[in-house]
Amino acid sequence: MKSLKKIRIIALFAAALMFLCSCTANEDIPVLQEPVGSAPTYRPVFRTDISTPKVIVGNISGTDYCHFYEKSVYIKKINVKIGDHVEEGDVLVEADTDSIRSQIDQANSELQSLIEQHSISVKKHDLDVEKIKLEKEQLDYEKNMGRANDDMVKAKEKETEAFEENYKYDEEMYEFSVRKLKENISELNKVLNEGVIKAKHSGYVTYIKDMKDGRYVGVGENLVIVTDTEDKFISANIDLNSFQYAKYATQFAFVNGEKIPITQMEYTESEVAYSKVKKLSPVVRFKADRELNMEVGEFILLVFYNNDKNDSLVVGKDSYMTDETGVFVYVKNDDGTLEKRYFEAGTSDDNYVEVVSGLEEGELVLYTQEATMPKMADTYEIKTETYKLLDSAKGIKYIEESAFSYEASDKGVVEEIYVHELDEVKKGDALIKIAIDSQKGNIVSIENQIKSENNSYDMFLKDADKTYEKTDKSIKEGNLDIKQKKYELDEVKKLLESDNITDSERIELAAKKAMLEDTINTLTYSVKLSEMDLQMLDYDRDSRKKEHTSTLSSLNKRLTETKKENDGTGYKTIYAECDGIISSIKVDAGDRIKEGKKLVETVVYFDDVIKVATSTPQAYGYDIPLIYKDTEYKAKVIAGNTDKYAHIFTENGKVKSTEPATDIKNYCIQLEDTDFFDWESQFMTMEVVFDKMRLEGQIAVPGDFIFKEKSFDGEEYEYVWVLNGDEAYKKYVVTGTNKKIGQNIGNESTKSIILKGLSVGDILVN
Repeated sequence: MKSLKKIRIIALFAAALMFLCSCTANEDIPVLQEPVGSAPTYRPVFRTDISTPKVIVGNISGTDYCHFYEKSVYIKKINVKIGDHVEEGDVLVEADTDSIRSQIDQANSELQSLIEQHSISVKKHDLDVEKIKLEKEQLDYEKNMGRANDDMVKAKEKETEAFEENYKYDEEMYEFSVRKLKENISELNKVLNEGVIKAKHSGYVTYIKDMKDGRYVGVGENLVIVTDTEDKFISANIDLNSFQYAKYATQFAFVNGEKIPITQMEYTESEVAYSKVKKLSPVVRFKADRELNMEVGEFILLVFYNNDKNDSLVVGKDSYMTDETGVFVYVKNDDGTLEKRYFEAGTSDDNYVEVVSGLEEGELVLYTQEATMPKMADTYEIKTETYKLLDSAKGIKYIEESAFSYEASDKGVVEEIYVHELDEVKKGDALIKIAIDSQKGNIVSIENQIKSENNSYDMFLKDADKTYEKTDKSIKEGNLDIKQKKYELDEVKKLLESDNITDSERIELAAKKAMLEDTINTLTYSVKLSEMDLQMLDYDRDSRKKEHTSTLSSLNKRLTETKKENDGTGYKTIYAECDGIISSIKVDAGDRIKEGKKLVETVVYFDDVIKVATSTPQAYGYDIPLIYKDTEYKAKVIAGNTDKYAHIFTENGKVKSTEPATDIKNYCIQLEDTDFFDWESQFMTMEVVFDKMRLEGQIAVPGDFIFKEKSFDGEEYEYVWVLNGDEAYKKYVVTGTNKKIGQNIGNESTKSIILKGLSVGDILVN
């Protein structure tokens, strides 16, 4: 296709000689300025899109509403099943409020302890400030007495600055801790007060969390997704980070042979920033410029061009040439003669160049080609049709409407199992009895912790009492020394006031007076500092007492809860928390088990839903005829493995997200005809055939009408032969097989979707 211009001209020249020799001497020979072919082939000037399309397969989707808790909780019950229709405000999920109350009590206890300790810390800080001032005053005195220098003063100032900086940091940490605890308590109280999750919007339940994996759920973990099938948009089946065509000039949906412009539904800047920080990838969404007569779940082709040259008049690159005047082609006139025609060329792609002016649609233009002409053995008329891709799957079985898993709370040995698989059980029925290794051990351990705490507190009090007695004794002795030194000072002062002393005696008495005053000052500072130490010790004792009380309270609560977990003999019987059928028993009597070991699972089964064990994604709402044993059954996807994208949304002005559900391994199909379930046993395995993908209104061509060629640079192109009267011309096409849309695997000959190059009514030959 992409032959060099020189090669093309030589070929045309040789062909022209043969063409001219075939003319009689009496006929007028047109004056040609360039050579033409001996077996000339002509292609009409036609309309098509310039450039190669980029294609994504999408689905019509309903708007999802995610339901989750803002705190980690244990789930008591999920009240809905997939396929249910719910109204706004319906109760979807109930939390285990006992565990929430326990968390609130613990958080309140921590908050109360934190506030009490902070109150004491403030008093200690105020006392430290007074002590620092006194130490500074003492240091200034020592400096005046010549026993301290500027370096010592500066060191004290730095110590004071560090003290204040540390206190400021401690205050900030305290405020932060209080704020976080209060937020935690508020959120837990919200969960407790509501106790339930209610439907945010009316719609159909398209996902519920599989509770067989355990009842504990994390913050923001999807428990139920409700889909509003009336609020529809186009999901592109590609995540935002992988989407490359946002800035393409032309974007449309291809529906029933018609191009309908689409506009991307942008996420807010905050949502995009949030998704990048969280490393989550939401799905790309579009809205059509007009109403689409399509239902939720249907597949749709989304086409993107990097320019806006849609439905442009074109000629093939294998038709035009250039000279010093411009770009030209040879046009076949009605009388069969050739006319050299200059035209204005515009944008081009791999195969065609745009005609801006100079040529009319339908005019036949000479083109060069090296492919073998078709034998005209068969024809195929282009029309729109339903394009199907079939698939098969194994592992179909009844799906759980609801499920519940029972796990071991600690290490132990299975003592007795009261149920068998497929048994029906009612709420409160005994399921299994466990001999818990650590029940008595836990009690002993907690009791030992209580003893240890009491001993530690007693030791603290004894040490504190000793320190208190020692410091108090030091203060008393210091005060006695001060009293004695003051008495001696008064005596010296009286002697200095006497006139009956010599000058040498006066000098000696003055020195003794100065020494006594210095000693009194030094002792006074020491006593005052010791008194502050004594007061600080009182604060420490108060703080330790409150810590002791809080610790004992927490340990005693744990002890009470631990004693509740068994009947006092070291055995624990697990009872059914809801009605159901025993779907599996994971242990045998006598088994040694670890904490978290799954013991028993109960389920309630649908009677009209099957699970397809395949990784092929299917969108909710997709009508999916199912073929089994040569009989076709009407069915619809009611839940599936299409939740591979994160949900990013804004609620009450705050951006939130839920990550893809990791427990979706299959998709679920609801059958209209329950006769299907008459086949074989309840837990059956089979192989079924179904529509993997169905696209309405597509142009699809059998594979034996599509041909391939390679250009000199190794690029591969596909083309067809289009009938024009009694002749055929070569026309390049872009097929869906190149765009990973796939091919039919049914009994018909393989067909490929044509994305560009053909129109309804074209007739192909091979």
